[in-house]
Amino acid sequence: MRRLDCGALSTHIYGHMKTTIELPDALLHRAKVVAAQRKTTLKQLMIEGLESVTGPRTATQKIVLTPKESEIYEIDSYGIPVLKRRANGITNERLNAMREELGI
Repeated sequence: MRRLDCGALSTHIYGHMKTTIELPDALLHRAKVVAAQRKTTLKQLMIEGLESVTGPRTATQKIVLTPKESEIYEIDSYGIPVLKRRANGITNERLNAMREELGI
């Protein structure tokens, strides 16, 4: 495993930040090849990759739940799946009944 020093990120967006990350050799090699093919730096390639992963979701990137997931989750205003609130929440009586059924 090799260490990669990313140097200072773009100062007009992020300020000065220097970090070291460890990457598997094969991944580092592939990243260097892609950077060379795009005629860019490894630093810029990593910035673009992190931007795409951490950036806001667009309308075309909405999370789609399966029918089974939709029974349990809903998408909040930030596009994050959250548990649905249920009218028949867990009470101590209901919890104890489930424990009895399971023999706990």
